Amino acid sequence: MKLTVTPLESLADEAPGIQVSGIHPGDSVVLEVSCTDPAGHRWSGSNTYCAGEDGTVSPDATAPLMGDYDGVDPTGPFWSMGFADERTAPTTFTLPFGPLDFEVGAACGDSAARVTSTRTWDGSVGRRDLSGEGFRSELFLAESSAEKPLVVIVPGSTGPAGMRPVAGLLAGRGYNAAVLSYMQQDGLPSSLKEIPLESIHRGIKALAGHPEVDGGRVAVLSYSVGTTVALASLCFDGAPPVAGVVAVAPSSVVWQALSEGGPPPRCSSLTSGGQPLDWLPMHGEQIMPELIKHATVDRLYRRHPRPHALHLRKTYEPGLADSEAADAAAIPVERIEAPLLLLSGADDEMWPASEMAAAVIQRRQEHGIQTDRHIDYPRAGHFIRPPVAPTTVAWNDDLVSGGTPEGSALADRDGWVTMLDTLADWFDSTST
Repeated sequence: MKLTVTPLESLADEAPGIQVSGIHPGDSVVLEVSCTDPAGHRWSGSNTYCAGEDGTVSPDATAPLMGDYDGVDPTGPFWSMGFADERTAPTTFTLPFGPLDFEVGAACGDSAARVTSTRTWDGSVGRRDLSGEGFRSELFLAESSAEKPLVVIVPGSTGPAGMRPVAGLLAGRGYNAAVLSYMQQDGLPSSLKEIPLESIHRGIKALAGHPEVDGGRVAVLSYSVGTTVALASLCFDGAPPVAGVVAVAPSSVVWQALSEGGPPPRCSSLTSGGQPLDWLPMHGEQIMPELIKHATVDRLYRRHPRPHALHLRKTYEPGLADSEAADAAAIPVERIEAPLLLLSGADDEMWPASEMAAAVIQRRQEHGIQTDRHIDYPRAGHFIRPPVAPTTVAWNDDLVSGGTPEGSALADRDGWVTMLDTLADWFDSTST
């Protein structure tokens, strides 16, 4: 029996080909994949396949007889890995920055083989730090960077750390990419509270003006609450020109400020020209029953770590139901002079991203703008990330994402490819 993984080293957004050969037709083969993420959590999966007439098994041509996923899917052994760390409560897979080893093993009768495959989330050839009034950023350079367009990533409430792997992958795909921080860094606000939109303007302009990048072609990629910051910043005076905006799990309105802990401050999350923008309140009382449930379960099952993530959607929906207040807090997206690509999950349990994305599209269409695209993935949640990573745990330490493992894996895969194709189209149309 021979186990082959090709290539042994690759960028993480595509699964390597796995093939087991030299076995008898009809024999059962158990294929296992495992890894340890940067948080120290172990992930593993096991699937059983039947060898074909040619005596081979390959996930890109063979569906498992039993295991963690269904159907023919070359990425299945990776996204279907389960949380295997019994020391702590399950939490979503932590994307690494840089290489991560995956152990691939195959067993058939008395024969067994193992191979280590290394996948990396950093395809950059260099990194630069830039900072200025109200922002800090890290720039990831692509090969021949001066000729490559720039993607500025605006992170959500989890901060810049989770966006570094995204930037590294984009650099590996031929884009200069920068993570633009506006909070949760030294010298910046500690939370999403009255963030000056001018900080975003300054950050994008500084990155576009960097001598090692092609500043004439710039796009923005934003996630979650970062979409509020990104979309709003491009609506007001002083906004730099961009080729397009990708908004993942977007908002259509400005929301109440967030805090580091405790109740959210009764003020806006954003300001422009020194003035707070109109905002919608969150309704924290909606999650009190869930908080009480977590506390009760903890008392009953002290020896078994359990997640404490919350379904936050219910705190946002009442605000949107107040149509008058929602209209006042709406982001004037019709002012953005660039096409939009909006990606959302219909099963988002963090906030109603699908409905808010539809509201953005409708508002722009009412102003005669027909350049946008919205893809709503029916079984995906709030987390839509680069493929190919485990999607079997749909929550982090704080919030529940929603979605099914299969639906989230599809959204990750299709959303990433769609984004790359869209960026290429935008930058081609702005090339000189």
